[in-house]
Parts: sequence; structure tokens; C-alpha cells
Amino acid sequence: MSFTLKNTFSWSKSRHGKFVECRRLYWFHYYGSWGGWDPGKAPPIVRERYILKNLSSRQQWAGSVVHDFISEALKGIRRGTWTTLDEMMTRARHTMRCQFRDSRAGLYRRSPKRNPGLIEHELNLDIPDEEWRRNWENAAQCLRQFFEAGWPERARTLSRDDWLPVDAIDSFYLDGIKVFAAPDFALREDGKLVLVDWKTGQPREEDHEQVRGYALFAASRWSVPPENIVGRLVYLGAGKEIDVAVDEDALAEFRAHFRESVAAMNACLRDPESNKAHEDDFPMTEHTERCRLCAFGRLCGRASER
Repeated sequence: MSFTLKNTFSWSKSRHGKFVECRRLYWFHYYGSWGGWDPGKAPPIVRERYILKNLSSRQQWAGSVVHDFISEALKGIRRGTWTTLDEMMTRARHTMRCQFRDSRAGLYRRSPKRNPGLIEHELNLDIPDEEWRRNWENAAQCLRQFFEAGWPERARTLSRDDWLPVDAIDSFYLDGIKVFAAPDFALREDGKLVLVDWKTGQPREEDHEQVRGYALFAASRWSVPPENIVGRLVYLGAGKEIDVAVDEDALAEFRAHFRESVAAMNACLRDPESNKAHEDDFPMTEHTERCRLCAFGRLCGRASER
């Protein structure tokens, strides 16, 4: 029996972010590239969109490497193994060098999911060597801060029952809509459930909404009341940790934000029930400065404006 994967509507912070940034970008990501993972069946234009949607900027790439290595370290601690900062730094540096080389060689075009690709290479941007070095230094500082802030030692003190999934994509339903959530680290500590989100950039108010979404996920998945949840943003690059309000008032604000976002997205659909979207109904952003590092510039006709 054959199975056809259906493009159903869902919500996430990243999806909302793309919708706000540029509605045409949003369409490319969630509609125009659908099915592009299968090079044998996807039309060439759909495959091209799929390849482009999987590209990252150098800053996003460094952040992904940091998250991956922290996730690996925490999972190792949970299994009873241990890695040192020097070991992690050596492996992370080697990984970034290999991925940089493979991206520059265009291997992402063969396998977008297996081989990370960089927007800077796709667009043939002339990025000075010192910028690439700074990108590694920022990643290294984040990994260093993870250790210096004592997170590995803290993880080692947890009992088996205190561990919750590490960096695992999951979902819950809000107003009947699937909402994706993936807390970077979740643990039980001092009678509270602590939800941690690692950040490699600078503090932003909009990050608080992401953690509030995690709190609703935790309440749904583990039946934890808001008063027993602690939300924490850990800005590794800036060396700051910020607690996020997840009380009833804050969660009510998140629900209102979520409903407004969903309504705006659905208003662009020709048939919300079947999640049918047409490219022409998703206009390009008027903020053309955002187009400079957009992988889809050639497809939407704005490549010449860079």
C-alpha cells in the first residue's frame, strides 16, 4: 500500500519568523519546495527550491554546530560518558572545516540534508577570511561558555528520573493546530521543570515567546502546571542567562500571539481547509535589504538588487 505525505498546516516559531520576514520566502519554504526531497520524482524547480531552503547563513551554521555538540555532550552524560572542553573544541573545529569545504564544493546540491550548505557559497559572496575565523571564534566561545557556566557538571548530578528529552523535536496541539516544539534541554530540579534554550546570538525579546511555547508544550506533554515551570534563555555568546515568565498571564499573551499569527497565515491561503497556497498570494517583502542574503533571490527576481 502506497502512502502519500500530505502538506498539512502546522505552526512553529521559525515558521512564524519566516512569515514575518518575507511572505514569498515563507511560501518557498513551506509550499513551493514541498516534495523536493525526492530528486527522482520532484520537478526540477521544486527540487531547486528544496535545495535552497536547506541552506544556512554562516551565523546560522555556527549556531547549529554549537547546538549539535551541546546536545551530543548532554546525551553522553545521560549515558554515563563524558567529554572535555578540549575534546569538544577539537571535534567541532574539524567538523566546521569539513562542512565548510564540502559546502564550497557544492555537495549540498547532491544531498541537502546530509551535507550542510552555506548561502554565502551558493551566492558566491566574497567573505573575508577574518569573517570566517570570527564565525568559528564565536562558536568556540559558546562551547566554552557551556562548560564555564557549569552545565555539564549540573547535568551529571541529575538522577535518571530528572532527565527529560534533549533537543528532540516533538509537538502538541493548540486550538486544534499542531505546534512543533524542541526544548534544547529539559530537566527536573528542586521540584520544578526547567526548560532551557541555548542561544548563540544576542538577547532578543522575541526569544521569550519561544520559551513560552515550550511551557505550553511541557504542560501538555508532562502535565506540569505553569507555576512549576521555569523557562530559561541561555545566551552562550553573551554569557547571559535570562529567566522567562511563564505564568498564566504570559501564556495568555503567547496564545494571543499564536492566534494572530495563525490567522494571518491562513488569510493568505486560497483554501485553508486543504492548506492550498498559491505563490502570487504571498508578496515579496518591501524591505529589500533583507534580500541580500536570501537564497531565493534568483527565483523571485531580486538577485540583481544585491
